[in-house]
Amino acid sequence: MMVSTIARRSRIASQVGKPVLYAEYIESAPWNLADMVEKPRFSGVGIALLEAAIQLSIGEGFGGRLGLHSLPQSEPFYQRYMTDLGIDENKEGLRYFEMTLEQAQAFLEGRKK
Repeated sequence: MMVSTIARRSRIASQVGKPVLYAEYIESAPWNLADMVEKPRFSGVGIALLEAAIQLSIGEGFGGRLGLHSLPQSEPFYQRYMTDLGIDENKEGLRYFEMTLEQAQAFLEGRKK
């Protein structure tokens, strides 16, 4: 995972102007992906990385807000937890996702159970 702690501004209407931690990329090794191998070596890597990004966002004072561009194969994963803001033609046509403060809180609450 690589993130930028230089705050970007949220694109979500209810969050406009609020700082967002931007994840340049979040990646799990192919041998950890159930879609790629029969028995992944480790499971939950993507979830753990997303949680780490949220915690970093909180630590930076961004409240858990997070933004990222997703590769097509990862879109269903992010759609479960984040707001899909559509294709960004300025970023190689990748889909852009943001996590609100409320989504971050719900994600972390779900991790505690």
